[in-house]
Amino acid sequence: MRPRLEVEWTQIKDDLKNVFGLTEEELAKYDDISKDDQMAGYEMMQMCRQFENACNQAYMQGNIRGFMHLDNGQETIPAFVADSIRKTDIKYSYYREHTHALASGVDPKAIMAELFAKETGTCKGTGGSMHIYDKDTFFQGGWALVCEQLPYAVGAARSILLDRKLGIAPPDDDRMAIVFVGEGGAQNGRMAECLNAAAKENLPILFLVIDNGRAINTYTMDVATNSDVFAQGAHYGVPGVKCDGQNMVDVMRAGRAVTDYVRGSGPAIMQVRQYPKSYIRCRHDPFLIRTTRPTPVRIHSTPRSLVRSIVRSFDRSSGRQRKDR
Repeated sequence: MRPRLEVEWTQIKDDLKNVFGLTEEELAKYDDISKDDQMAGYEMMQMCRQFENACNQAYMQGNIRGFMHLDNGQETIPAFVADSIRKTDIKYSYYREHTHALASGVDPKAIMAELFAKETGTCKGTGGSMHIYDKDTFFQGGWALVCEQLPYAVGAARSILLDRKLGIAPPDDDRMAIVFVGEGGAQNGRMAECLNAAAKENLPILFLVIDNGRAINTYTMDVATNSDVFAQGAHYGVPGVKCDGQNMVDVMRAGRAVTDYVRGSGPAIMQVRQYPKSYIRCRHDPFLIRTTRPTPVRIHSTPRSLVRSIVRSFDRSSGRQRKDR
């Protein structure tokens, strides 16, 4: 098992300064995440974990059919999405997208109904776990095929520029597109093509690389020479940064800085190192990792447990009652 990525906010700031060209003054505003914002992030993480746990239980009982990919252990991503990504931003996710939809504002009842193949689901029950779609929040789905979402997201980012050119964009338009991709999928040739296209037209798109060390059931280090996906953009002039996905506050800090950059300057890559706790695809294949080396039991804490000490300190200092959902 690869070690946890121990990277401090000061190092991330240095990368944002040297690679993104941000000044000390610009970076200073990202230092502090308010207690209310941290609490909101924690509550989003709690909701996502409980939602996925409920999905797991229903799936194992046979009430949800087909393939299903859970997001347990990666909750700092939806915490960042809820914090920095707006309702009007265009969002393209991959097959592990339940929590991304939740963080984007999609109705949890509609998501669960979709998993149960009910007509009240986001796609009237026809899409299932990997195809959540919501027009109101511009959530353009989970996409089942690896990297299939990348070119569509780049096209969506280009549509934002076309709207501005045609004069049909909202006033003071600073919309952006965000596309989620795993570090395994980012080895696909579509990634290079899309980085080139995004750089060529300076598109407002964030490539959010969720680096959990697993390309579905394959240990990424067995098949990838270099897992630093954030560095792929250097060839095209697309800046990138990597942060510790077990640290909610730093993910939110980096997320704010990078999304502000995308809205004002152009494409970027943000790679978040994660340690997922669940890899369910189907009931007969709950957690099989294909690797050439032994895979020891993971002893890393989850993002939620790492953040609890912060939340408890809020309770003591403010008297606010914590609600664990």
